[in-house]
Amino acid sequence: MYLGKRLISLISSVLIASLIFTGCGSNLSQSVLSKGILTKEQKIYEEPGSNAEELNIEAIMNELTSEEYLSRLVGTDANTKSAQFIQNYYEAIGLEPFNDESYLEVVDLNNEMRSFFNPAGDNENEVDNIIGVIKGEDSSKAIVISAHFDHVTIRSKLEEADTNTESQQISVNKIQGAIDNASGVATLLETAKELSAYYNDNKPPYDIIFAAFNAEELGLIGSRKFVSEFRDKYDKWYDINIDCIGVRGNNGLAVKNNDPLSQELYDDFIEVLDENEVYYEIVPYAMNEEGVIVGSSDHMSFRRANDASLIIGQDGITEIVHTEDDNMSIVDCKLIENIKDALVDFIIKNDNKIY
Repeated sequence: MYLGKRLISLISSVLIASLIFTGCGSNLSQSVLSKGILTKEQKIYEEPGSNAEELNIEAIMNELTSEEYLSRLVGTDANTKSAQFIQNYYEAIGLEPFNDESYLEVVDLNNEMRSFFNPAGDNENEVDNIIGVIKGEDSSKAIVISAHFDHVTIRSKLEEADTNTESQQISVNKIQGAIDNASGVATLLETAKELSAYYNDNKPPYDIIFAAFNAEELGLIGSRKFVSEFRDKYDKWYDINIDCIGVRGNNGLAVKNNDPLSQELYDDFIEVLDENEVYYEIVPYAMNEEGVIVGSSDHMSFRRANDASLIIGQDGITEIVHTEDDNMSIVDCKLIENIKDALVDFIIKNDNKIY
């Protein structure tokens, strides 16, 4: 989730730059987490993500919130490892590369925002979106399913130091970002796995694109690049974006739409939520307790290009994102599984319809 002006307003005292994602305590063997597995049949070490058939929502989230992936900050090794995990997963389930036989789309960073989020300066000027596709019978139209995988750190201002060095003035804490947006990435990947299996023998009517966007936290940079680079490739497409779901408690999905172009998409999706008994509320996404919308996400890059889009995001998350509370202890993995099942049902039911 991108918090925009609300985030910048916090800089004077406590610099907070991180979103939510917390999870469920796992009973899975540690062999499928963090370090890859040694298969009994092959006797080879597999890179994380390449054992996709053995993973599920919880295992993916445990991987992406483990120590070596914190905080998935743009330009860091943790961000690069997250991208590689997603690419390995895409390859394992048989998604085709989207971009000229590559899963990668290069994203140029905004240098000013890059330096703010990572003042140590160890990030590069370019990162990657990770894009896979199930080719359809008609590749003039497409369905885009998306989620961002980058996250942020919490930067807190310390007491005045003897010397005026930033390292002595600022404390940088890495956080899990389980809700924001390991939940969305896990849902994206598991949806891709199920749809890839479903369309194994018969192509869908149109292309189904699975877009793992980078640099969302810097201002939707990855999705804006994707839309600008590939919009003209299709006569028509629409986006379903997943950002911040699975908080244990009483809040449902936020499904109030404020975009006329997207109303039919919302209506049809709500119908499938009803069929799957997924709880939702007719409230806008990223609205705080005062009734003010304080955040955004990558679906807005499509709306700004006059294309329909839908955000699958939970209500009541604005006080969790970009805090240490966004960790696996607050995640309801069963809820995320139910939302993923509804999304798969929606795509199959409406795969011949472009909004």
